[in-house]
Amino acid sequence: MSWDDGHVSTYPLDYLRSWCPCASCQGHMPTARYLDLSGQDLVHLEAVGNYALAPTWADGHNTGIYSFRYLRGLCPCEDCGGEKR
Repeated sequence: MSWDDGHVSTYPLDYLRSWCPCASCQGHMPTARYLDLSGQDLVHLEAVGNYALAPTWADGHNTGIYSFRYLRGLCPCEDCGGEKR
């Protein structure tokens, strides 16, 4: 993903699925938790307005809406502080 400031983020699919922000994955906790899900394939990706992306995963899960702010905070690169976990 290329950001307006020129930064480029690359997200492994397992990493994104493991940080799914939906209520069924995260519950109602004030901070996000890593679920350690592996083998996740992305089957569809849809824009949500001008603020987010909504993936559909091969396991049928499709309720996570990843805001661009959330995605930037998840950037796993060294410049951004490495992986969130």
